[in-house]
Amino acid sequence: YNHVDITDSDEDLGISEEIPVDNGQDITNIALFGVDGRNTGNAGNSDAMMIISIDKLHSKIKVISIMRDTLVKVPDHGITKITEAYGMGGAVLAIKTLNQNFNLNIRDYATVNFEGMAKIVDAVGGVEIDVSEDEVINANGSINEQAFVLGIEPTFIEHAGLQTLNGMQAVGYARIRKVSNPNGTYGDFGRTDRQRAVMEQLFQKALTMDVSQYPKFAKELLPYVETSLDINQILNLAGIFTKPNIEFVQTRLPLEEYVINADYYYHSKSTVLFNLGYASDLLKAFIYDDISPESY
Repeated sequence: YNHVDITDSDEDLGISEEIPVDNGQDITNIALFGVDGRNTGNAGNSDAMMIISIDKLHSKIKVISIMRDTLVKVPDHGITKITEAYGMGGAVLAIKTLNQNFNLNIRDYATVNFEGMAKIVDAVGGVEIDVSEDEVINANGSINEQAFVLGIEPTFIEHAGLQTLNGMQAVGYARIRKVSNPNGTYGDFGRTDRQRAVMEQLFQKALTMDVSQYPKFAKELLPYVETSLDINQILNLAGIFTKPNIEFVQTRLPLEEYVINADYYYHSKSTVLFNLGYASDLLKAFIYDDISPESY
């Protein structure tokens, strides 16, 4: 599989000395990048960006979406959208950008493209998603595009309602942006919500598996992923699924309540402007102290 060794020092990755470096025993943070392309390694900007925190201390898996249009300082590249960091310098620069802007300690990552994500969803037997009429129409447009690029027949979502989506359908659903969620969330805010909904379903599928299946399952999925983690590290992290009452919790940076401007034009680019210092404090409280963003 596409294994990449990150040999950069903590300083090179933008990890501050005041932040504890993960030892893989209690809390491990991993960057997850979703790219729009056939290849994971050189695929331009990251269409999706998440932080997955494996919190063995509190028996939780925490997923945080970072909105792709977040206005940040990319090291050595100036101020721009965070999505562009991956295109400018791959996963290492994207990790450094996350660490420096949000005062984090991420050393590892995993990157998937649309085709790889679809394969992963298919490998677990699909995901259960409640799809609205408007979402069906929008997702089917994306499904048609995916099928054309891959040279295969599309499998469209045929009706609204709670149903099992296959890989191609789940990716189409996760890309929806110009339709409101049932809760009224629109645009990229809504798209990140959908992406986390798919991720939660994947974790729920993992919870139902027998532990003995993990090595075989991991080896089946790895061909579709580029990652800095080796198979032993992955299986060690997967040990959290053996804990009783494991909980999946998720949030997004930013939440609407601390957005300064959701359509802030910077150098002719529409960006999302919010207080990065506050977001950093909120994020660290969520990851390390298990304080929900709503309670912060």
